Amino acid sequence: MSVTPERLPNLTVKEPLTYEGILHLLPDAVNFARVETDSIRLAQTPEGKFALSYLFANRNLLKPVLSDFKSISPDLLQPVGGAAHNPERRIDSIGSAVARVLSQESEKIPGLFMRTEESADWESLGAVDTLLRDGERFAVIDPLDMTSSITRGDRVQTTGIAIYDREGEIQALGIMSLVDDGFIFIENVNGKFITISTPEPDKERTDNEPLRVAAKTRRMYTLKDSPLMQGNTWSLNCDSGFAALTMQEGKIDTIVDHRKGSLWYEMVIWGRALQILGFPVTDKDGNPIDFSAAMKKVIEKHEGDTYRIPFVISRTPDIHKKVLRLLQKPSQ
Repeated sequence: MSVTPERLPNLTVKEPLTYEGILHLLPDAVNFARVETDSIRLAQTPEGKFALSYLFANRNLLKPVLSDFKSISPDLLQPVGGAAHNPERRIDSIGSAVARVLSQESEKIPGLFMRTEESADWESLGAVDTLLRDGERFAVIDPLDMTSSITRGDRVQTTGIAIYDREGEIQALGIMSLVDDGFIFIENVNGKFITISTPEPDKERTDNEPLRVAAKTRRMYTLKDSPLMQGNTWSLNCDSGFAALTMQEGKIDTIVDHRKGSLWYEMVIWGRALQILGFPVTDKDGNPIDFSAAMKKVIEKHEGDTYRIPFVISRTPDIHKKVLRLLQKPSQ
């Protein structure tokens, strides 16, 4: 059974493909993604089918554009808001548009709300406008993770979605690479997680080799002199979805942002995915991260975009103990 979608047949890339040109292709991309989701019979629940269709449609639209950074139309990278160090760009809104088109046939998911990286509020996606207090499903979407790295030529872009219920329990989750074939899909079917990931992890590496650390570039200014980085290697200049796929593949040993942390709408996707897949996911003191409580907080208390979750994630329990010990040691 193939879980890798084919390229959209009628998506003919014209260089450079503009923002409006991509939006013109959106209906066909969504329809093709629905067909792909049904044909591989991977997702069993309405939430799983919505999440999988979202991933396929976003990949159909964005992977051809991201295949050559030099050919990207300048209008796609035009800042439209956000923080000065990490502005939102026009290309970021494509994934949100995909979700809205998908929601037009989401009547099987009652009380569905969506919140994206670009939104400060929950948006009702149902045919009937529903109050947030009556919502039953909450889709958190990161349309294009690591957009800022495009301008640096770093190929670490993913798209991600997680659908939770009001109690903070995950119903479906997916991360898909936009630069290679990396892919994680998790679905809650009658209280049991069904997980699919590709490629398979590399199990040959031993735990006593030098650690390969993943961290944001701007976090390395504080990490570079820490005991963690003495004799170990900064191997990936990001955390987030691409780091999750890279850890699943066995190519990094730890992902660290133990002080400031990542924004909640990123962590409840990729951090929760790694936790479900069995990787140690804790704070700097080794306490497990309660993602259900985090989701209930942003649903019920309407936390804003500044809510962050500090974390340490490692490839094995032994590596995790070592990383925590090194992070707690004072710098020389």
